[in-house]
Amino acid sequence: MNYNELSNLELVIFDLDGTLIDSNGTHNILDIELVRSLGETKSSEEILKERDIVLKKNNTGDIYLNYCEYLKTKYNSKLSKEEILQVRRDLSKKFLKEIKYKSDADVMIKYLKNKNVNLALATVSRRADLDIYINENKYIKDKCNLQEYFDFILTKDDVTLKKPNPEVYNKIIEKFKIKDLSKCVVIEDSLSGVRAAKNANLNVIVIYDKYADKDREEINKLADYNVANFKEMLELFK
Repeated sequence: MNYNELSNLELVIFDLDGTLIDSNGTHNILDIELVRSLGETKSSEEILKERDIVLKKNNTGDIYLNYCEYLKTKYNSKLSKEEILQVRRDLSKKFLKEIKYKSDADVMIKYLKNKNVNLALATVSRRADLDIYINENKYIKDKCNLQEYFDFILTKDDVTLKKPNPEVYNKIIEKFKIKDLSKCVVIEDSLSGVRAAKNANLNVIVIYDKYADKDREEINKLADYNVANFKEMLELFK
């Protein structure tokens, strides 16, 4: 992939969490609170490490329902897995309204839109979470409303298999009828997202997110470009 190809794109597909918005740290706080609500007192680091292992092993279906089933068994909770998941969703509502764009993410989106490039969003977030970002989160909806700028949005509710499976990217390529895959690029932050894009035979620009540092070496091997921030990414496209 070269700079000339970046200037002739038909479609740019963005991931959301950790890519466009600073949400991964918030999700960590949320999951720590969830486990604490079940009476567990182990360290935050242990809780997150345990969660990541469970999610990695259970990447089909509703991955968080699978995680809540694990928590029910692990901590002998009287709540059902569905009730634990609802606790998480109730906790998340206050967090989702406060999440913000990464610096210059809105500038990047608007730049591409002004160039008449098709924009798609491929996220593992639920549709209900997207609705909060679009309708209730003033930092996102007033700055650069996702519904207004993106031509197509796919959430975890729209796919059967989660990243690193390429289903979400394949569906978007099919939607836009992209025949030449060099005319499309994916913007991701995580290893599972990068793998999903590469499994769909797509080029990937990785934007740095500190929560992906544990996978940094492998991410760097797979990425076509690595950028530190959206200001640096803008220079690539210009």
